[in-house]
Amino acid sequence: MRRMIGVVAGLVLLGAAAPAWASALVVMEARGVALKPGETIEDSKTLTLKDGEQLLLLADDGSVLTIRGPYEGTAAGSGKVGVVQALDALTTRTAQRNVAGVVRDASVEVHLPSPWLVDVSHPGAACVQDGQRPIFWRASGQSNALTIMPSDRSWRAEAPWPAGSATLQAPDYFPVRDGRTYLASFGEGKPVAVTINMLPPSLGNARMQAAWMLEKGCVAQAEALLKTVR
Repeated sequence: MRRMIGVVAGLVLLGAAAPAWASALVVMEARGVALKPGETIEDSKTLTLKDGEQLLLLADDGSVLTIRGPYEGTAAGSGKVGVVQALDALTTRTAQRNVAGVVRDASVEVHLPSPWLVDVSHPGAACVQDGQRPIFWRASGQSNALTIMPSDRSWRAEAPWPAGSATLQAPDYFPVRDGRTYLASFGEGKPVAVTINMLPPSLGNARMQAAWMLEKGCVAQAEALLKTVR
């Protein structure tokens, strides 16, 4: 019995003495700082930013921390905005613009059935997971033939779209490049410009992925993804 009490007491003391585990933050944007988007840093790391420098850091709960120079301290001392609140604020502002008679952003109009679909029927941004082939999505009423090419028109590809299907899997050889803009068209319709953004593998959960999507302008995808975790 004395031995058991001694072991328990030792564990309690060890737990009390053990430091709290640091959390990893993902770099979303770095201006004037020697960090790249997708890199991770510990939230206990001391950061020193000069005047004009800025960091956007993403926490594991999906909140975005903005740090502007001059600043010295840890990321814990900076203000943050949650991804749900950011999406709600964006939706509210857009609705207010509609009331004033301004055309709403097409990306907010779309409600995707899945967060991992690349909308090729509306212009805007689309987000794709690293190492994954895009799954194209179209609105109803489009023709059954897709033509797609990069914005510099260096190549052109055509593919039949399965009748009655809203999606089309991109082939293995489709060249996905981060930040590249593609032009998609159906039949004789006007090409739609879609900019592809790759999500880094350092995003550990859906809230982090949704926050990254919002930062890149993939609003409809972020909205669809948040519906799975709310």
